[in-house]
Amino acid sequence: MSSKNRPVISEKPGNRPKRDVVETRKRNRVILKSILAAVLTVDSMLVLLLGYLFFLHVPYFNLQQVDVTGNSRLSRTEVIEASQIESGTNLITVDLGVIAERLKRHPWIRSASVYRRFPAQLIVEIEERTPRAILSAGKLYYVDDQAEIFTRLLPGDPVDFPLITGVTPDQLETDGPEIREMIRSGLNLMDLMERSGSDLELSEVSEIRVDLDDGLSLHTRSSRIVVLGKANFEQKMQRYGRLRKFLTQTGEWHNARIINLDFEDRALVRSADRARLQG
Repeated sequence: MSSKNRPVISEKPGNRPKRDVVETRKRNRVILKSILAAVLTVDSMLVLLLGYLFFLHVPYFNLQQVDVTGNSRLSRTEVIEASQIESGTNLITVDLGVIAERLKRHPWIRSASVYRRFPAQLIVEIEERTPRAILSAGKLYYVDDQAEIFTRLLPGDPVDFPLITGVTPDQLETDGPEIREMIRSGLNLMDLMERSGSDLELSEVSEIRVDLDDGLSLHTRSSRIVVLGKANFEQKMQRYGRLRKFLTQTGEWHNARIINLDFEDRALVRSADRARLQG
């Protein structure tokens, strides 16, 4: 049979396999769903963006009130000034972490937390430092209950705190960690005298002297020096009580001027006439 007379076989659309038609329809549905999801996502993002921009410019969320808690020495105005919070700022844009860091840079503020309260209020919570002693090192500095030297005294500041001496400005610069540890020991000694009913009350002490080599010594208001060293303060203070009782009974207490307790089992006493008593 010649090519001219050979029958031509064609497949009509209606004769395509059903499986191909079903797969095509599924593929088309997937494409349509993807397009629809993309459109909805873009619409949602546009709605959120427009909503955010709207709230940024609505006066309803402008800062109107700042509440401060935890302040005792500092006034509310001083805390707000340290925070650098601007009145009228939109509450949504306020960076709470930045404000807290600003507050903690103030020498009298140990810690700070800041919270929003919608629609127009900020809550500032601070913990102030508590002076425990005054350090004399060229100038006068407050020391807190964690042995941190945190600020200089200004005219009019309270001075009714135990005085720590013996530190030079150069030592403060070069031996800061060691000085702080000695100050911490001094604070522990103060706590010991306050809580144990010691024979030497803290109110009798005019200064606590720090020496990086020899440790701590107490200078009393009656011009006595009590040398304690660097450790075992509780045992040494007990020994001080027994020695005071003994010297009082023998009539020698009023002559005792230097009492060295920095020994394991004895004390060395130097009297006003430079004689040594050992006990």
